[in-house]
Amino acid sequence: MKPKSRRWIPILLVIACCAPLAARAQGPAYRVVHGPAYRVELTPTVGFRFGGTLDGQQNDLFDTDLEVANGAAYGVTLDIPLSPRTQLELLASRQPTELRFSRDLFGDATDVADLDVSYYQLGLLWQWGDRRVSPFFVVGAGVATLSPDLPGASSESRFSASIGGGVKLFLAPNLGLRFEGRGFVSDFAGGDRRRSGRCDSWNDDCYGNDFSQGQASIGLILAF
Repeated sequence: MKPKSRRWIPILLVIACCAPLAARAQGPAYRVVHGPAYRVELTPTVGFRFGGTLDGQQNDLFDTDLEVANGAAYGVTLDIPLSPRTQLELLASRQPTELRFSRDLFGDATDVADLDVSYYQLGLLWQWGDRRVSPFFVVGAGVATLSPDLPGASSESRFSASIGGGVKLFLAPNLGLRFEGRGFVSDFAGGDRRRSGRCDSWNDDCYGNDFSQGQASIGLILAF
């Protein structure tokens, strides 16, 4: 299995280079106005996602911990204004990655299977600042889907929530960059294993841990 993160490096470079050129084309006509704008924003994003562990009690395929390999993620957000400072946000994001087995902290990792980690969430975004620079805070909730490419395995979807923040930099009235850091937590805990015969006592070992990931991303804002 080959790493998949390098293929997104050219996309990041294109976004970073093209946006300033578009802003320069607007000339001095773009003036800063106090308060964020009341408009819809469509933002394709690329980023780097890290973390995520499935312990042996969270899956029925292996009795050992499996780690999700760090790597690139891509997605899109749609922000619909409720007020100049509040937006309703729809988020879809996917990470094509691998499940890995690691013997210890410094041991070699072995790829087990390809895996897609996807999030589909509805949230609220609060922003402040002006129409040029708008810091923001965002929360969301929805579902997370794990889709392993492994014989005998099927996709699994569970409740997921996220929290994050960042800044929007508008280089033109309808074009900008969005820099964001966000954390995801999903309810892929093992639940009550007594019913399935995998636990024989009421203790913490009968439950898996929540599935948590972090993400840093950059997006190209198209506002209208």
